[in-house]
Amino acid sequence: MDKNEKRILDSWQMNASLWAQAIRQQQIYSRAIATDAAILKAVSQLNPRTFLDIGCGEGWLSRQLFSLGIDGWGVDFCAALIDAARDSGDSRFVVCSYSDLASQRFSTISYFSCFICNFSIIGECALDEIAKAGHSLLESKGKIIIQTLHPIIACGDSTYSNAWRETSWQTVSDKPFHPTPWYFRTLESWINEFHALNYRLLNLYEPCDPKTNKPISIIFVFERE
Repeated sequence: MDKNEKRILDSWQMNASLWAQAIRQQQIYSRAIATDAAILKAVSQLNPRTFLDIGCGEGWLSRQLFSLGIDGWGVDFCAALIDAARDSGDSRFVVCSYSDLASQRFSTISYFSCFICNFSIIGECALDEIAKAGHSLLESKGKIIIQTLHPIIACGDSTYSNAWRETSWQTVSDKPFHPTPWYFRTLESWINEFHALNYRLLNLYEPCDPKTNKPISIIFVFERE
């Protein structure tokens, strides 16, 4: 395993309890003002029968979709986060690495209408692993819905090219998070990499901060060809 990929796994094990607290107490500004509502809207507009919430964390998005009557499952590689997700009493959460998705079996669903990746494609390998899993777990014309940091804003003063970066947690919580690397992709790269894996871009949204009117995330909707 690449050293940066291992650092991601290790850091999330250490950050799990703080992350669950931050989500439940709405301590993340961008989520509270725009991005949580944006991903729910993007999914709801597709009217899916079933979903797989990949990198579900403590499970807030899955629970929201369950409440709308949409059947699905949440998966995460971090056992501590899955334990937090199951605290709600729902058992439709399972520990699973992205590389094992294609072989994972879900007791109530054989094929999913959509995959949802809400700020959960962090490493370099994740995109490829999730897209390939879609070939066996998504139904015909199934969708992959991804929300991630907007490449233009997230790039900052760095060179606009694919590369590993270090995460800043300064706006997440008043308590220190263990740092973790993440893999930056250009807008062109996101689209081209999915196209090469037999997905076409169906829709693209750019949620904005209502105060500054600047984009704070980007949402891709890809359809399996």
